[in-house]
Amino acid sequence: MTTQTTMAVIGAGPAGLAAALTLSRSLQKTLVFDATTPFRNRDSPGVGAVLGRDRVLPGDLRGLGRQEIEGYGFVRFVDETVSHLQGAKTGSGFEIRTGAGPVYYADRVLLACGMIDLFPEIPGLSSFWGTSIINCPFCHGYELRHRPWGVFVNRPEMLAAAEIYRTWTEDIVFFLEPGPEPAQERAAELTAQGFGLERRRISRFIGTDDGLTAVRLEDGTDMRREGFVIWPFQKQTDLVADIGLTMDERGFAVVDPGYRTNIDGLYAAGDLLYREHQNINTAMHMGNLAASTMVFDQAKQRVF
Repeated sequence: MTTQTTMAVIGAGPAGLAAALTLSRSLQKTLVFDATTPFRNRDSPGVGAVLGRDRVLPGDLRGLGRQEIEGYGFVRFVDETVSHLQGAKTGSGFEIRTGAGPVYYADRVLLACGMIDLFPEIPGLSSFWGTSIINCPFCHGYELRHRPWGVFVNRPEMLAAAEIYRTWTEDIVFFLEPGPEPAQERAAELTAQGFGLERRRISRFIGTDDGLTAVRLEDGTDMRREGFVIWPFQKQTDLVADIGLTMDERGFAVVDPGYRTNIDGLYAAGDLLYREHQNINTAMHMGNLAASTMVFDQAKQRVF
């Protein structure tokens, strides 16, 4: 059994849904593949700074998006995980397979399947992730304002803009993981500004049902912290990693200004590009622009 479509979107997060909405309003027959795996921000108690939907639950935002998209009648949602995407377009289009059996073909495909977070292996982290352990203060810092924070420093860029955290709290300790030490001048600068620099490693995150209360250090000392920032390392999904996309030195997909990848007819948007800031607004913006490019390219193909 095969299904032919004009457009396909792999991923139904903010980038994929924004693209699907734009494709719907452009009268494009589209398949959207919504993976059955849990989405990355599922633990968040509310999405911050989304105009008109401030503090909406992530699942509710997705549900509202699907409802709006389905109202146009151009998109069909396939609630299955894509297991195979052909890395080159044939006469029938890009071949897409899921574990359920049917084969799908699409003239153009948008990859919007996000990234996989690689968390440090610290007991207690998962209990507070998305609530009092966060990755984006612009999204979640307001709810933790004026509390003692910690920042997990696992790469140099975590200290490059250290002063930004003072926007939300004055009490900040940077927990330095083993590895390259910050430049002496930068360390002295941060210390002079009143930031804490802690070299003892964290052995556990401690708290209650209401949130994080402290971190336990390797020597058994408990340090009061009620908010924590961690930027997990990330990797691409196997689907994206194996298809032959050009990647940058950090492992993020490379696209042109129209969100076209190096493979003709294949586009990418959302967190798998990074673009210096991973949040819902940025992802939706990218999905919208990628969809516009797909429509433009399809229209040009029809003319020529």
